[in-house]
Amino acid sequence: QETDTSGVAAPAPATIATPFPDSIFKFNVRKPNPKRAGLYSACVPGLGQLYNKQYWKVGLVYVGGAVISGFLISNYRDYTNYRKIYIGMIDNNPATPDTYKNYTAADVKYIRDGLQRYLQYSVLAAAAGYVMNILDAFISAHLKSFDMSKDISLHVLPYYNHQKQTGLTLSFCLN
Repeated sequence: QETDTSGVAAPAPATIATPFPDSIFKFNVRKPNPKRAGLYSACVPGLGQLYNKQYWKVGLVYVGGAVISGFLISNYRDYTNYRKIYIGMIDNNPATPDTYKNYTAADVKYIRDGLQRYLQYSVLAAAAGYVMNILDAFISAHLKSFDMSKDISLHVLPYYNHQKQTGLTLSFCLN
């Protein structure tokens, strides 16, 4: 230790703890390509989610597909059944058995039209589910490389100038 002119020992210099450098640890962090994720999901639903390593979403994609498929099959079966019944009622063929005596042709046509509408809704739901699957994979791949640092900020501050004008200022900082 050094001594100053008064004979008192000077304190030892403080050791500064250097942070452990992050460059030692190089992890193989892959950022997914959004176009590739969307393409994979377009080819095989759920494959884009696998590519993005969001494994839990694959189950949701297939459960949603199974539910929509169930509605499609049920609505198609009911629609074709009532369509055949309606055609049988209006064909004027005496050999066609009339098994639905409680319904008139107008009643069966009304039910058939309602089931046709439900079938169309099911097809629209299937198309929407397919597009949502692709968009989810595409957007999730984009968000994997989204900057979450604290250097991005938005500040709202009051504004007042020499002309006695007041208001608010928004300042957006990207550091």
